[in-house]
Amino acid sequence: MIKIYTDGSFKKNKAGISFLIIIDDRNKILGYTNLKCKKNIQAELQAVIHALQYLLNISMSLENQKIEIITDEISIVDVFSSQKYKIWDACQWKKENGGAVIKCAEEWFILSCLVKKIGDMTIRFYKTSKRDSQNKVVHDYANYARKLQFCKKNNIHIMEAENDGDFVFKEIVNTSENIEVKEILSMKRPWKSNKNKADFKWYIEGQHEIVYIDTHDIIITEEIHLNCNSLCFGTLFRTAAEFHEISYPIAVKPLEYGKYALVVGITRLITAKLFDIPRVPCVITDFSNEEFLKKNLVNMRNNK
Repeated sequence: MIKIYTDGSFKKNKAGISFLIIIDDRNKILGYTNLKCKKNIQAELQAVIHALQYLLNISMSLENQKIEIITDEISIVDVFSSQKYKIWDACQWKKENGGAVIKCAEEWFILSCLVKKIGDMTIRFYKTSKRDSQNKVVHDYANYARKLQFCKKNNIHIMEAENDGDFVFKEIVNTSENIEVKEILSMKRPWKSNKNKADFKWYIEGQHEIVYIDTHDIIITEEIHLNCNSLCFGTLFRTAAEFHEISYPIAVKPLEYGKYALVVGITRLITAKLFDIPRVPCVITDFSNEEFLKKNLVNMRNNK
């Protein structure tokens, strides 16, 4: 059994991160460093990332090992416990408008790749308790690391302690020199390729029934659409102006009183509303946006 406690400390675009690795019959390993960040969640993710990078870096077999990662960031626990990152993999880490599927996608992507490399059935994520003494150790060292002068990128200060003894400095390790880590860090980021092109095509003729619905009867209700801060219309405006129609369908979910909630197709719906296109082709579903993407991406892979 391997237990890993992680924590990040963030303030004014600078973060300190720390991790504590507890392995049966071995000295406790504590690592810390600092880096530039824009959000607290980046610091929390980087703490886990650096812990797993270090784990890959040291010469030990991870086969048949059970790894518990304990963090105080509940969103990390939720994403990896539900394996939501697999849905992001399926849609190439892109929203329908071509942008990254989540904020801080860089860190989420790297962490998901590390988890898959080690084995997503091997690693389990848990929310820590503030009463846990090990959590206090990583919390204190993360704060300490943040206040230091900037450390060299990917360099981790490593300390060790026997049993309940004091931690003693051991070495500085550059985790990016590990071959497996290098491969992950150099991987092309899916959302950066064809960023301005929405390339998720879920509609297959003959497999979905098309109905035409009044544009004004379709409303936007889901948070993923309401929080969307950028849209890529491509040639939609030109096509709408020339032909005054939407050719590719959108997906909607029935509501009360003859109304429908948008599921997929926000750029096409907004285009239709802007150009006063009275009716749009629709596929009716009972799924939410996330459920719809997951189902149709699975169907696409099976068809291929």
